[in-house]
Amino acid sequence: MKVGYYPGCSLESTAEGYNEATINVLETLGVDLVEIDDWNCCGSTPAHQTDHLLALGLSARNLVQAEEQGLDKMTAPCAACYNHIKQVEVEFEEHPEEINNVLEKPYKGGVSVYNLIEILVDLVGIDTIESKVKKPLRGLKVAPFYGCLLTRPAKVTNFDHPTDPQSMDRLLEALGAEVVDWGSKTDCCGASYVLTATDIVLKHSGNILKDAKAAGADVISVACPLCQLNLDSRQTEIEKQIGRNLNMPILYITELLALSLGFSKGELDLEKRLVSPKSILKKKSVI
Repeated sequence: MKVGYYPGCSLESTAEGYNEATINVLETLGVDLVEIDDWNCCGSTPAHQTDHLLALGLSARNLVQAEEQGLDKMTAPCAACYNHIKQVEVEFEEHPEEINNVLEKPYKGGVSVYNLIEILVDLVGIDTIESKVKKPLRGLKVAPFYGCLLTRPAKVTNFDHPTDPQSMDRLLEALGAEVVDWGSKTDCCGASYVLTATDIVLKHSGNILKDAKAAGADVISVACPLCQLNLDSRQTEIEKQIGRNLNMPILYITELLALSLGFSKGELDLEKRLVSPKSILKKKSVI
């Protein structure tokens, strides 16, 4: 299966480990990821707040690039990038000429955009993944965190339930993990307020971390570099605010997949986490 791959800015900087794990895992699962030629930033939050049409144009250009490579499927592992590019797919059906007017080359509408969980669950398939598990994550209690951009707005993403999704839950169960039932799985971590309004990030991320801890989770599984960054890098500040330790490792879903498929810890980028997962993973005999 050939799928266009849009790494986006984060996966080639702060989320290099996510990038490597995703490429290696999907290759193992029979997915040929083809990086989009000359891709550009999706526009991120600043562009979308400044000019909606030009922001759509930024994301649409990536679809044009994929189309020119003969690709009809595309995935963006960053939930924010996925959401922005998926919005182009939806809005292009309603007003294609308006979007093409801001593009150097016209988009024909031939690319379907998927988030990473969709690729794994719907295109690869739970049964296929389960059949390739070599080291089940037995005993590891995982809180699946979807964040706010994989499932909402529902009219754009059209993916799973907007407030109680189950796709990542089912995937983790197939890996042998014990999935934690908790109430914050689609909350916002504070997203890109990390530089402009840290208090918002500390409040939202703190609530998520406390909820996962109260539910008995050993680790939180994410599919977004913004969520991983906020939940990992802000824990020390959050712990000072609430007066207790949380020690909650934040792992990408493809890292957990890699471990269950038999990848060694040396093949993963676990050393760069501020909250190290190594102790709990050793305790649970995952590494």
